[in-house]
Amino acid sequence: MSLSVGIVGLPNAGKSTLFNALAARRLAETAPRPFTTIEPHEAIVAVPDKNLEKLRSILVSQYPNIEVVPAVVTFIDIAGLVKGASKGEGLGNQFLAKIREVDAIVHVVRTFKNENVPHIQGKIDPQEDVEVVNLELELGGIKDKPVIYVYNCDEKEIADVKDGISVCAKLEEELSDLTTEEKKEYLKQSGITESGLEKLIRKAYALLGLITFYTIKPSSAKASEGRGGGNQVTAWSLKRGLTALDAAAEVHTDFAKNFIKAEVINVDKLLVAGGWKEAKEKGEVKLEGKDYLVEDKDVIEFKVGS
Repeated sequence: MSLSVGIVGLPNAGKSTLFNALAARRLAETAPRPFTTIEPHEAIVAVPDKNLEKLRSILVSQYPNIEVVPAVVTFIDIAGLVKGASKGEGLGNQFLAKIREVDAIVHVVRTFKNENVPHIQGKIDPQEDVEVVNLELELGGIKDKPVIYVYNCDEKEIADVKDGISVCAKLEEELSDLTTEEKKEYLKQSGITESGLEKLIRKAYALLGLITFYTIKPSSAKASEGRGGGNQVTAWSLKRGLTALDAAAEVHTDFAKNFIKAEVINVDKLLVAGGWKEAKEKGEVKLEGKDYLVEDKDVIEFKVGS
């Protein structure tokens, strides 16, 4: 499902630093197709998902070379905003045009202090900065776009905030250069269970109104032309409220065209059962038709005709 999130904010708020951290994410244990920078200012980023590795662990004995392919979110670094953008000031026209194309907004608000990085307004005032951007969006005819406020703070000032996420973009950019194990160790020593970047990706995914369903396919699957092929456990994005037929179309157009039924089980039940065969023997796998409303964390096996 192709949906995108635009990163916006005033100049020197830390938009590009945050974007660089997102674009540099590399997870060695996953398939390399996601996380690739498509353009200099656009990146496809994996959605953190512990269920993928758990699913892989119960299947690896049957499929030793099985891969995990995560769901993804596209982030776009959009030109900085200044007062008067709605009238064409700065890169205002470019900024507003790109905003109209994205599905949601990450609004980076500066709270960090750094004499070497001057604030365009001459002072650190997060509330005023938010008002400037929001006013220009409104004057530019952009209203009611889903938004996450990311407060870009100093490393020692990271804290929970009610109306958004507190992140140190500079720290996240530095963490993106570490190995997975080094990053885990750093977070553990810091008493942090999840990085600010991971929180942001999860919230952006939810903001887009997306849920995740999974497919498990051996190399003989008909979906060998798409992401559903090969020995893979794949996480797919789907708009909440869509059906099994819609989910089938995400995997492969032929799956939707030749849809017969779908076998469905919640991922937690599948993990407890220890495998698909075991879950079926326990009667945990449901048989659903094309109008079934897919639920978050469903594992689906599509039954299709020729």
